[in-house]
Amino acid sequence: MKHALPGSPLTLALLLISCGEEEKQAESHGGGSHRPVIAAVSYPLAYFAERLSSDFATVLYEVPTDQDPAFWEPGDEQITAIQEADLILLNGATYAKWVSTRTLPGETTVVTSSSFRDRLMETEGTLKHTHKEGEEAHSHDGLAFTTWLDFKQASAQASEIALALGERFPERKSTVMTRLDALLEDLNNLDTGMATATSGLGNAPVIVSHPVYQYWARAYSIVAPSLLWEPDMELTPGDMAALARIREEAPGATLFIWEDDPLPKNIEKLKRIGLTSVVISPCGNRPESGDFLSVMRANIAALQALSN
Repeated sequence: MKHALPGSPLTLALLLISCGEEEKQAESHGGGSHRPVIAAVSYPLAYFAERLSSDFATVLYEVPTDQDPAFWEPGDEQITAIQEADLILLNGATYAKWVSTRTLPGETTVVTSSSFRDRLMETEGTLKHTHKEGEEAHSHDGLAFTTWLDFKQASAQASEIALALGERFPERKSTVMTRLDALLEDLNNLDTGMATATSGLGNAPVIVSHPVYQYWARAYSIVAPSLLWEPDMELTPGDMAALARIREEAPGATLFIWEDDPLPKNIEKLKRIGLTSVVISPCGNRPESGDFLSVMRANIAALQALSN
């Protein structure tokens, strides 16, 4: 058998072919000039993806901070960018309503709540409303979608993302799984902290401003009847009448939970009738400061402060 001599045309050709194949493999797995893109439909999913892959992938999350990601409608160019992403992370439970009207590639789409889809909850009896004047009305009827407020479910969603990353980028699997361990530890600490904080509330019902706390209430054994109030909209006589009806159906409530900082006059109105206001942010969108972890820790601290 003849062997190609160093520097011969055959050797050079083989080297070029080999290098070309390695470059293709590197580019397809996140190396080379192509940096993989991971698209997420909610901030919690984007945060989990960033924790797991920020050194080798770009997380695409473009929902404006003044929009609710559950009802936000991306433009055509944004849809195309999501469709072309290396992985597309969906929350499931009908979150991100636009998903039902667009086609996404099945081979790159991950429904992160799939492992507990049989435990998804229904939201019933809500009316259409707007988050601010001039905005199109929407409804919360159907499946409850803030799945991550049960931190065990959040852990399951983070694990689904890690598994998908490991399959798509096998050379990164070990690193991703190590980071998953750290993320799961943080989420477990949140779960323990929230369980402790809510145990101090006793058995009295907690009235919530919006139908987004279903999984939180179930996870931590809380009765939480809901209204459809926005924190930055002044309470009307009709709002107060709706609150009175809920208090008749669920007597004993002394705590009222808001998604965000309410108007001072709203706090005062509730205080006059014996309700203490506290903010428990679902953190569906990227916060102005901090991150998912710091917001959830602040939620726990706000509840703990009630017992001090």
